[in-house]
Amino acid sequence: MKKNLLILLGLFIGLTVAAQQRNYNSIKKLMPRAIETGLDKTDQPGTFENSEVIYNRSGDLLKTDVSSSANLFGIFTTDQRVVSAHPELGMAVFGNRAGGSFGATGNDLRVAYSMDMGATWSNFVINPQAGFNFRYPSTVIYNPEGNTDPNNMFAIYTGPFTDAAGWKGQFFGSARLGGTDVHATFEDNEPTVYLNHMNNGLTATPDGYIHVASQRLNGTSTAYTNDGWEVLNGMFNSETNMVEWDLPRVKVQPTLLEDGRIDATRMVFSPDGSIGYLFGTAVDADLDYNPYGVEWPVIYKTIDHGVTWEKTEPFDFSEINELYNYLWPTRADFDVVIPRWYNKWAAPENQSNNGAIVDINGNLHIAGLMRGTMSIHPDSLNYFYSEEPLLVFDVFMNGDGTWNAQFVDSLRSDGLEDYLTVSLDQRISMSRNADGSKVFVTWADTDPVLWGGGVTTNMQPDIFIWGRDVQTNLYTNPVNVTALSDYWGDNFWLHVSDQVLTDGTDYMIPLTTSVNGATESDPVLHQYLSGPGFNEADFVNIGAGSIAPPSKQFSISQNFPNPFTGISQVSVTLASSAKVSLEVYNLVGQKVFEIPARTLTSGSHTLNINAASLNSGIYTYSVIANGERITRKMVVR
Repeated sequence: MKKNLLILLGLFIGLTVAAQQRNYNSIKKLMPRAIETGLDKTDQPGTFENSEVIYNRSGDLLKTDVSSSANLFGIFTTDQRVVSAHPELGMAVFGNRAGGSFGATGNDLRVAYSMDMGATWSNFVINPQAGFNFRYPSTVIYNPEGNTDPNNMFAIYTGPFTDAAGWKGQFFGSARLGGTDVHATFEDNEPTVYLNHMNNGLTATPDGYIHVASQRLNGTSTAYTNDGWEVLNGMFNSETNMVEWDLPRVKVQPTLLEDGRIDATRMVFSPDGSIGYLFGTAVDADLDYNPYGVEWPVIYKTIDHGVTWEKTEPFDFSEINELYNYLWPTRADFDVVIPRWYNKWAAPENQSNNGAIVDINGNLHIAGLMRGTMSIHPDSLNYFYSEEPLLVFDVFMNGDGTWNAQFVDSLRSDGLEDYLTVSLDQRISMSRNADGSKVFVTWADTDPVLWGGGVTTNMQPDIFIWGRDVQTNLYTNPVNVTALSDYWGDNFWLHVSDQVLTDGTDYMIPLTTSVNGATESDPVLHQYLSGPGFNEADFVNIGAGSIAPPSKQFSISQNFPNPFTGISQVSVTLASSAKVSLEVYNLVGQKVFEIPARTLTSGSHTLNINAASLNSGIYTYSVIANGERITRKMVVR
């Protein structure tokens, strides 16, 4: 049936494509129309129109069976880190509860890995301690410093475990690829804990630090209270080939309204691991931090590898022009736009998840569905426009305490409230390349243009991707990579790596989808999709704003010569005396060259980069003056 639809739709497109071309830059604000508010109807400006020509960039897609699970539970949440990648070695990793056609039981952990950009896969199984059962695992890959043999890389895994009586505690451990050097710690929950799943934002940084977070709930399933976040930090010990975990965990407890409720928690770190962010959407009790009392990101930052976390400076997101240009304003004042992230009172299209990533400049990006708040009255903060378009933005830090945003795309369908009794939304995710100079947004959505006007929910999801270069401020068009392919409308339970793989000037996004059973309790097959991504030439649109505004304190030149062998020079101009250093990093974030900090007077100075010990390839160099950093790319021949 799908093949016949493909043929018919292909003929239709052949007749109409000359008359219509999909152009996302032409999205525009139309004349006012009636908006259903649930209270009455009013004329309100701000709807948007997309042309309706389908499009498909990638013709070389391939799904490969990589693993299976005993049932849907264990991979259905977006909190977990299920897919990870190591760009330098072209590796992709998938970790999940085992069972199903690949064998083992639903109490075990299976780690699948590919050393050839996802073309072929190997896997091994980790068994829990006797009497315990792995649940909802997160898995990432770590390469010990100096190692060049993929077989000596390690899988790091964390998550909750159960015993015969129910939720028991948290596990965290590591294993060499192939299943040797297996280590796992099983920590019992405190008596007051209802849920505290330690599997959010699992990260292994290039310098060996390991981080994972949880959102803690105390009490029981029928009566629980929110108790903020907990962060578990560790350090990989290359002598013992295991992670040394720092216990007790670090508690991060924001002061929030609505009984401390937090949604859509994420934890992400910069490419070199020096900066981390922990956040969720919530109603902050501080009026400076959230002046309108709606769900906004509550963000904490660490610069000491997760030991301490400080709340970021408050910012009024209603001041972002890009959001004002797209979102509908309040009924009380058409000049006021109050953006909202996830809203617990509204319909399922108000997504519960956000994607997040940290770029080359250490700035946080949050990608997610945003809508306008219809009223700013304290009794009506959760009223919304039911006909407002569902829009995705990349909202990002500027680096000076302010934020900006870039419109990504419209969502075409609503999330499913109960799909196999488990909620399914568009599963918006973010990734970056190795040095963080490019960020990507990936999501799964059903296009009613392809499936008929009667389709309103995400029942036939395709994979959409979008990318942005944070240094040139250029971005791509959003692309539906699976439309009209063999995988058209069949991409459920999307999981995306936080890093992309590169091949020359191509950026490939590692992702998996899963084949459903008849019910949520039947076995599930997991498949890796090869092919989605962008080329350098696809970054063609001019962005809404620069992520790294020019420094007022100092400036640097592009290194010269570039590319180079031997010595290349960087000119540094200081507005006043400053302590200056220079650092060079490879594509996996390892520091490979350094000029130690020294005090320089105001004016121009020359710093020499010596490539004698560097292999051919692409690197980044950063000049740091009194703690402020400017980063550029360079090429060693």
